[in-house]
Amino acid sequence: QKLDAIQDNISLGDWVVDKKGVRRNKPIYNKKGEQIAATTETASPIPVLPTAILENVDTHTEKLELSFYKNNRWQTLITERSVAANRNTIIKLADRGLEVNSDNAGTLVSYIADVVAASLYCLPHKPAKSVMGWIDGEFMPYTDKIAFDGDEQFKHLYKSISQKGSLDEWTEFVLPLRKSLDLRLCMAAAFASPLIEIIGENPFVFHLWGGTGSGKTVAAMVAMSIFGDPAMGKLTRTMNMTANSMLSTAAFLRNLPFAGDELQTIKSRWTNYDNLIMCITEGVDRGRMSYDKVNETRAWKCSFIFTGEEPCIKQASGGGAKNRVIEVECKDKIIENGNLVANFVRTHFGCAGKPYIEQIKKEDVANTYKTMFSKILETTDTTDKQAGAMALILTADRTASSMFWPDETPLTIPDVQRYLSSAKEVDVSERAYAFVMNAIAENSINFTAESRQTWGSLSDGFAYVNKNVLERIMNSEGFDFDAVKTKWAEKGYLEKNSQGRYHHSRLVHQTRAAYVKIILKNTDKFVEIDEEMELPF
Repeated sequence: QKLDAIQDNISLGDWVVDKKGVRRNKPIYNKKGEQIAATTETASPIPVLPTAILENVDTHTEKLELSFYKNNRWQTLITERSVAANRNTIIKLADRGLEVNSDNAGTLVSYIADVVAASLYCLPHKPAKSVMGWIDGEFMPYTDKIAFDGDEQFKHLYKSISQKGSLDEWTEFVLPLRKSLDLRLCMAAAFASPLIEIIGENPFVFHLWGGTGSGKTVAAMVAMSIFGDPAMGKLTRTMNMTANSMLSTAAFLRNLPFAGDELQTIKSRWTNYDNLIMCITEGVDRGRMSYDKVNETRAWKCSFIFTGEEPCIKQASGGGAKNRVIEVECKDKIIENGNLVANFVRTHFGCAGKPYIEQIKKEDVANTYKTMFSKILETTDTTDKQAGAMALILTADRTASSMFWPDETPLTIPDVQRYLSSAKEVDVSERAYAFVMNAIAENSINFTAESRQTWGSLSDGFAYVNKNVLERIMNSEGFDFDAVKTKWAEKGYLEKNSQGRYHHSRLVHQTRAAYVKIILKNTDKFVEIDEEMELPF
């Protein structure tokens, strides 16, 4: 019956397709052009039919959908038209179930070309996407209007964005788990991912960290069960992957959340976490070029949910990286019975994703976000980017709660304020200055004449620090003096010399050298130190 239905949309010409396969009678002519016999030309031992032409809406390249009957069921595969048009490349489709070999490859190519050419005006033409997310008001994969024509390497990930179990069972089971603020925020970060494109915000990182056994991985699995199978290796992935694999996966998910477990396993592949965070939150990969063409630039606008045993933001992290991360330390156990919860979400998943997308009212979401963003900036001492990420999380939490758990009390700014970094904490120059103050206090003996390793001198509320020493101790912690000296001068933490330079030529302990004159905050009672005086630190 399906074979008959498919053939209604195409023109087979002189080809015959039935349960015995694909064939046609080919006449044999003599030199005078007279038919003297006929032979059967077989293209395939199983029924095979071109059923649609897919045009990618981004690249405008075409692919061909082939349907074939094998193992008592109809199956489909999507391939580049160039593969199906060449007898040498069509053999690759044998790996995907098509019965093709070197003997029938040429005939099968001729059959497909004949049918497609004769059916151009009746063969279905479908728009296609190779990535997930928003396109012209539709959301992949929750739409029938757009086909999927992604690369084979993402087929398994695409299949993971599926449904199992019922929505009622899932929402009922998850409701008591959401009493944990850490887990609720993790789920909100996942719900926020499709909103980033709508609102026009940048990607952000939600990092859940703490000791082993706290339930971080299971919390990430619960969050990813919103959209599909959260099992490890499916929508929840280990971070033990190459940088290119990670960025390719983010580009494929595009507007769906990326969940990575055990962040510390990726240390060796990145100079530091700062580089990773800046790369993924830019939302665009660097351009690449093959030998004959410039490849399409990969892009994404999604949330990144990471788990790990240590914070990804360090003392010397750049302000850009710190700005883009909402970091939550798991001080208490998030989930009591991790095995029970993990087993449940492996069998009940993906039921909330489609209704969540379908019920989103873009105007309401945008208004809620604007309100939350403004209130965060009004009531906290944080930055615009931190406020933007947290406003997305709070907006997503309110939107999802109203849909699935209407009796819940919405999260408020006081609930999450402790997870927001202050403007000073984000400012690298402030953190660098605080580090130098602590280093001076810790090594106060080095500012006396008796020290075997002289750093400089302390007098009248100033610290004269040897320039080489200062640069060395700052570099050891990841700070760069040249990067912060201008800000220090503007903030009154550093005094330039009479020529406007950032160091002074000074005689300290009978040795003349270049010293940076650092102003010691709240130390206006400092006086010149002599040998018998107790140091103020």
